[in-house]
Parts: sequence; C-alpha cells; structure tokens
Amino acid sequence: MTLHIENTDIVNQRHTNWRDSQNYYGRVSRTLHWVTAALVILQFSIVLAWRGTGKNTFTLFLDSIGPHGSLGLLILIVTLIRLGWTWVNRKQRPPQAQGIGGKLARLVHASFYALLLFLPVFALLREYGEGYEIRLYGMIILPEMERNITWMVAPANLLHSPMSWLLFALVIGHISMALIHRFWFKDKVLARMTGRHSAN
Repeated sequence: MTLHIENTDIVNQRHTNWRDSQNYYGRVSRTLHWVTAALVILQFSIVLAWRGTGKNTFTLFLDSIGPHGSLGLLILIVTLIRLGWTWVNRKQRPPQAQGIGGKLARLVHASFYALLLFLPVFALLREYGEGYEIRLYGMIILPEMERNITWMVAPANLLHSPMSWLLFALVIGHISMALIHRFWFKDKVLARMTGRHSAN
C-alpha cells in the first residue's frame, strides 16, 4: 500500500512538472514564455540594428537569422499555442495578486497577448493584400499574386508602427518589474517562470 502511494506521488509530481500548478508554471508554459521572449527580443534587435546602422554585414547576418516576416509568423504561431495552453491550464495556474497591482498585471498580460496576436496578423494581411508571398524561412505559405486589397493593407499602415513601440515599452516594463520582484520584493514571482523551485 505504501509503495502504491509513493508511485502515485511520483506520477503526480511528473504531471505537475509539465502542467501548471497553483505555485509555479509547468515546463510547457515556461518553454512557450521563453521562446516568445527570444523571438520578440530578436525581432526588436534586428529592427533597431537596421534603424541604427542601416544595411551592413551585421544587419544582413541578423536578417538571415530572423527575417522580419518569418519571425512575425513564428510569434503568431507560438502565441496561439500559448493561448490554447493557458486555456487548458486555466483552473490551476498561479493566482494573480489582488488589488490594483493585480489588476494592472492582468491588464498588461492581456495587452501582451493582444499585441502579439494583432501585430503579426496585421502585417501578414498587408503582405497578402499587397500581393507579396508569405514565407516562413524560405517555405512559401501563400504564393505571390498581383492584387491590391485596401482593407487588408490599411490596418497595418495605420497601427503596426505604434503598436510595435507599445509592445517594446511593455517588454521593457515587464523585464523591469520581474527584476524588481526578484531583487526588491524578494518574492517568488520570477521563480514561477524560471522553474528553479518547480519541484517543491
């Protein structure tokens, strides 16, 4: 009987490591979070490098690693997976803080998801509406075709740039708050997403 309980505990612990819990995010959530972070940081690094130095060997190298359109499409795909996984784990995720701080955190997270969805969607619509092919690292998703669909192009022309800089500001704020929680408040908010205590 004791052996059966111990084996059950091991299975439950392994299950919890992959799935979210009330204390920490599971391996899937953490992986999706850090993949998103890497893609977004790479995207902004390439854009800022091009704006700052123009076309040169370094920026062409960065662009070969992460073509703007391909990175945007990858960000969209990962974000959709994250939303699905969040829904699956919605009843067993670490709770948000209460009060104004908790409401602000929820607003920021909702804004993140909205921007990570609509920015690439608007950009892809513009590419398609202007007749360009949609590629993912050389693989053609939608072929090139002569067309000019105004309603597809207009949202990106109007909103893509300001929404991009809003996302950039949120990223800086998100990183700053994570560091504040770690070194000023000394709580476990950052540890939830690093997995350092996921086995506890």
